[in-house]
Amino acid sequence: MTRRHLHLLLFLLVLCISAVFTGLLMAQETTPPLPPERPDSLDLVFEREAFLYPRYERRNPFLPLTAGDEAGPRFEELLLTGIIFSTDSNRSVAMFGHRAAQGAQGEEGAGLASYRVRRGDTLGNVRILEIQQTRVVVRVDEFGLTEQRIMELQRPGQGGL
Repeated sequence: MTRRHLHLLLFLLVLCISAVFTGLLMAQETTPPLPPERPDSLDLVFEREAFLYPRYERRNPFLPLTAGDEAGPRFEELLLTGIIFSTDSNRSVAMFGHRAAQGAQGEEGAGLASYRVRRGDTLGNVRILEIQQTRVVVRVDEFGLTEQRIMELQRPGQGGL
């Protein structure tokens, strides 16, 4: 065999191989497409974004201003009604009434809520810091701000009960 015959044979071999691959590609393209999905068989996916706001940085704007972990009346609704004082500060007790439960004239209603607390207790947005003979020192947490306030015990001659 001559060199020319070898080139011709090699050319025919490459041509046959390319024809086979072309036929395979054509066969893949002629497969019928899949039928379109029916609209009533779609799967709906509902995704919801969740926002988390760390408490130490800023207040969550999606919560109401009065929302919080505290349960009970707010500072503005509390009225200091009595103190049982002891020289041992852990044994002193302060008694509070709920102003919203009082009548229009300031008289106590039949269902007046009363609370007895000791130093360190929390009542609504108020934490009891110290109980003295005639006053109670409290810490009030309002809208992320903390403030120390003093509640004086009112005697009957001073406009109290």
